[in-house]
Amino acid sequence: MSVRVETLRVGEYAMNCYIVENTDTREAVIVDPGADAGRIFASVDGRKPAAVLLTHGHYDHIGAADEVCARYGIPLYVHAGDAAKLTDPDLSVARTFGYNTHVSTKPLLLADNQVLALGGMRITVLHTPGHSKGSVCYLLPDNAGLLCGDTLFDGGYGRYDFADGDFGELKQSLRRILYMHPRVKAYPGHGGPTWAGRDGDA
Repeated sequence: MSVRVETLRVGEYAMNCYIVENTDTREAVIVDPGADAGRIFASVDGRKPAAVLLTHGHYDHIGAADEVCARYGIPLYVHAGDAAKLTDPDLSVARTFGYNTHVSTKPLLLADNQVLALGGMRITVLHTPGHSKGSVCYLLPDNAGLLCGDTLFDGGYGRYDFADGDFGELKQSLRRILYMHPRVKAYPGHGGPTWAGRDGDA
């Protein structure tokens, strides 16, 4: 099996929405459909979506979730710690930025170290709180990448000054993913890719 990660920049903050494809079967998962549902539909282009995965529940990562789930009849996954954000624009910080974002699709709740079998792929959930209480990273099969939301950026890390952010938790989460083995390409919620983990004793 080969895994391909395609990046779409969506919304006013150029949030990274990812289409993760099993190239053998053309099945895919859609990660963080934050906005611009039409562009996401065009990019899917004949692939068979199996699920929408959210790295966390902030409004810029969830805005097109209902449209995507409805179009393809697929489930929505989010960590239990961020589930309430989907229906509360105060918790999702949508209202802080002048929006009233809601997600009506009932999510399936994730837990740390859970393995999802989706689209012929086994995707491991890593609970990485700090940016938000329910932030997660998704480790793709065969070391194909780590989808890290707003936990880790190229040259930095996510903010922790929202209501349920916590710098101590963020440091622990960063330690967890930066000391993974082997090294893996990391795909953040904003900006370009970076690396997580390390090889050997480096």
